[in-house]
Amino acid sequence: MELSEETETRIDLLAEEGNALLDGMGDWQGAIAVWQRALDLLPAPQSQWEQTVWLQASIGTAWRMGGEETRALEAFDAAYHAPDGHLNPFILVNLGALLIPRDAEAATQLLLRAYMLEGEEIFEDEEPALAFLASRVDLSKPPRH
Repeated sequence: MELSEETETRIDLLAEEGNALLDGMGDWQGAIAVWQRALDLLPAPQSQWEQTVWLQASIGTAWRMGGEETRALEAFDAAYHAPDGHLNPFILVNLGALLIPRDAEAATQLLLRAYMLEGEEIFEDEEPALAFLASRVDLSKPPRH
């Protein structure tokens, strides 16, 4: 299944509007509302659409900015379960960081996958998550395949 060109265009415009609200004005609540409107344009189930990955990741980022970690976790989990979300290092790092106090083993696995995909660079804004990972895994040795 594919989205109509009109729907894709509307989603892209809403995504840009949300980005402007979050990045330009720091209005994380307004950004979430706009991105949710974009998500609502996707036919059910939303988890089948690639747009869900980046929309939910954006929503998760905004919830984190607002200090709403449980809601951020829900959004990043939805992004993870959308097409190829489980391969996205940004999603892996954020989901892993949010899981540290809740499930250290799952957090370690997610953070390690992000590290293996992107290296330390992906942890630029997540130094505590990198320190957590380094305390659980020897990062000085290359991974064995």
